[in-house]
Amino acid sequence: MWRGGWIALGSLFLWGQTLRLIDEEGHPISGAAATLTSTTQGVRLRLVSDSLGGVQAPPGAYRIEVSAEGYLPLKQEVSLPTTVVLIRPSYQLSEKVITGQYAPVTELRSLYPVRILTAERLQAQGALYLPQALMTELNTRLTQDPNLGTFATLQGLGGEHVKVLIDGVPVLGRVNGSIDLYQLPLAEVERVEIVEGPMSVLYGTDALGGVINLITRSSRCQWETRGRFQYEGVGIYDAGFSVAGGPAKHRLLISGGRYYFDGWDPNPTRLRAQLWRPREQYNALLSYQYTPSERLRLRFQVPYGYETFFNLTEPTITPYRIYALDEYYYTRRFLPTAEGTYKISSHLRWDQQIAFLRYSRVRNVVYKDLVTLKETLVPLPGQQDSTQEYQAWSRGGLSYTAEKLSYQVGYEVQHNVVTGGRIRNGRAEMGDYAVWGTAEWAISPSWALRPGFRWAYNTRFAAPPLPALHLRWSPSPAFTWRIGYSRGFRAPSLREQFLYLVFTNHNIQGNPNLRPEKSHHLHTNLTWTYLQKNTLLRLRLSAFYNDVRDIIQLVIVDPLTLFTTYYNLQRVQTLGLQPRAELRWKDLYLHTGATFTQYQGAQWGWEALFQVSYSWHGVQLNGFFKYQGRTPIFLAQEDGSVSWRWIGGFPWADVSVSRALWRKHLQVTAGLRNVFDITNIQANLTGGVHNGGGSAAPVGMGRYPFFRIEYHFQKGQL
Repeated sequence: MWRGGWIALGSLFLWGQTLRLIDEEGHPISGAAATLTSTTQGVRLRLVSDSLGGVQAPPGAYRIEVSAEGYLPLKQEVSLPTTVVLIRPSYQLSEKVITGQYAPVTELRSLYPVRILTAERLQAQGALYLPQALMTELNTRLTQDPNLGTFATLQGLGGEHVKVLIDGVPVLGRVNGSIDLYQLPLAEVERVEIVEGPMSVLYGTDALGGVINLITRSSRCQWETRGRFQYEGVGIYDAGFSVAGGPAKHRLLISGGRYYFDGWDPNPTRLRAQLWRPREQYNALLSYQYTPSERLRLRFQVPYGYETFFNLTEPTITPYRIYALDEYYYTRRFLPTAEGTYKISSHLRWDQQIAFLRYSRVRNVVYKDLVTLKETLVPLPGQQDSTQEYQAWSRGGLSYTAEKLSYQVGYEVQHNVVTGGRIRNGRAEMGDYAVWGTAEWAISPSWALRPGFRWAYNTRFAAPPLPALHLRWSPSPAFTWRIGYSRGFRAPSLREQFLYLVFTNHNIQGNPNLRPEKSHHLHTNLTWTYLQKNTLLRLRLSAFYNDVRDIIQLVIVDPLTLFTTYYNLQRVQTLGLQPRAELRWKDLYLHTGATFTQYQGAQWGWEALFQVSYSWHGVQLNGFFKYQGRTPIFLAQEDGSVSWRWIGGFPWADVSVSRALWRKHLQVTAGLRNVFDITNIQANLTGGVHNGGGSAAPVGMGRYPFFRIEYHFQKGQL
C-alpha cells in the first residue's frame, strides 16, 4: 500500500504541465487555483498554476474547476494533457486598491472594507469637488456650513476623525477640526479610495473614523493633453488644463485651473449677505517622474492651491454714506512632495515619501464704501488675524511580497508647528514619531490573516500601542467573508490645546490638559458574486461597531462670560448594518443598498441608495439617488455631558447624460443636480454649544443644470 502511494506521488511530479492555462491572446496565466477531480478514481487535487501557466497532474480524465483573478471561473470535463483558455468578462471586475496594501490588489482581495470612486464615475456625476460625489454615497454624510465649508462624516463619526490624503500624503489645514472638501479639486484625480474604520496602525492620528485617499492620475502615453470647462446654473464656472509627456524615463506634468462661484441665496434679489458665500480658487500642479530602470522610480510633485472666500454683509445706509463690513478669507496650500520606490528584488521593495506641507489662512475685515468701492482695514482687536501651519512629514517602509507570507515594516515622522494671533503665545508645536508593521499570511488558498501593530512617541501625549487584526475567508471565487478589529487613536490638535480667541463677544480658549481620543472598531463583510460572460451580480452584507472614548468637543463653561473651551466627553458608540447589491448586465449597471445605524442611547439613523447607468448607441445615461433619513447628532452641554439632537431627512438626486465625440477625444456631459430642489431641512439643534437654536439646516442650492465639455488627446503608448 505504501509502495503504491509513493508511485502515485512520484508520477505526479514526473508529469509536467499536463494542464496548461492561457488567456485569449495565448499568454500563460500564473497563480490560478485549479481543482482536479478524477472521473475514474475519484482522487481530488488542488493545485496552483506556475509562471508558465502549467499545472502538474497525471494524465487522465478529470472534472476541473479553475479560478483566476480577472477571468471568468471555468468548470468542465477534460482529458489531460490539454490546454484550457480562460475568458475575461466583458466588464472590469474590480478596480485595483492601493490604500493600506503591500501592492495593488482588487477590492475583493483587500482585507479592509474599501470603496472606490472611479474617474468615470466622477465624470458621469460632473463632480468638480469631492462633496458632489459623496452626496450620494452610503455611510457618508456631509455637514454643510456656508461659512466654513463642507465636511464628511464616516460611520457616524465627524470630520475630525477622518484623515484625508492625496497619494498617501496627509492634507494640512483643518477648519473647526475638519478638512473643507471643497478645497480639494478632482480635476487630476484618477480615483478616490474610501476606507471605513480606524486606520491608525498605518496612518496614525486623525484616522479614527476612516481614510479618504485621492489618487492622482498617471500618464501612460508619450504625450497627453487635457482641457475642460464646466458651468453650473448657480453661478459656478470651472476651467482647467493639463499637459503631460516625455520619454519613458522622464515624465513631466503641468496642470492648472480656476474655479469661481458667484454665491447663492434662496432670495434671488439678495446680492449681498448670501447664504452660500462666493469663493474663487486657483489650483496648480507640477509633477516630474524619473524612472531610470525597472527597479527605481522617483517622483516629485508640487501642488498649490489658493482660495479667496468672500463673506459679504448687508449694507448700512445713513444720510451721509452707504457702507458694509466685509470679511475676506485667504487660504493657501503648498504641498511639495518627493517619493520613490526601489525594488531590491522580485519580492522586496522600499517605498519612501517626504513632504514639507504649508497651510496659511488670513482673515481681513474691511470697511467698504459702497459708493466709491474703497476698502479700508478695520483697526479693531480681533478683526485682522492670520494662522500658519507647517508640517514636516516623512514615511517609509520595507515590503516583502510572496505567495504565502507578505509583510511590511516602516516608520512615520511628522512634526507640526502652528503660529498666529489666535494661538496662545503665538506658537505651538507637537511631534509624532512612529514605527509600524503588518503581515499578511495566506494560511491556505481560502484563508488569509493580517495582524498589524503601531507604536508611537508623541511629544505631548502618551500614545497607546495600536493593534489590528483582519481575517479573510474565500472558500470559492463566488464567496468572501472578512472580519477585522482595529484600535484607533487621535491626539488633540494644536488648536484644541492652544487656541486663544478672546475679544468682544468671544472667549474661546484651548485646553492643554486634554486626553487623547481612543476607540475600538469591529467590522465584518460577506460578499457573494455570480459571474457569466455578460453578467455580474454581487451581493454584500456589512456590519460595523465603533466605541470612541474621551471624545473632544467644545463646551461653554460660563454662559455669563462666554468662556468656552474643549473638554473630553463621555464615550460615543455607533453600530451599523449595510446591505448592498450590484448588477452589471451588458450595457446596464445598477447599484442599490441601505445603511442602518444605531447611535448611543437607542438613536437610529438610516439611508438608502440607488444608482443606475445605461449605455445606448454611444450615449450614457446616469442617475444617482440617495435618501438620507433623519440622523441623530450629539452636542456637548454646559455640564460636559452628551445630548442627542437630530437633523431631518431628505432625498437627493443627480442625473446626467454624456457622449464621446470626435473619435472619443471630446467628452460632453450635461445634467441636472439636486433634482428634488432641496435647500434647507428641518433640524433640532436647540441647546447645543455651537448653536443657540434653530429649526433648519442648509443642504443645497436648489435644482440647477450643469454642462461639462472635456477635450483629451494622447499620442503613443508607453
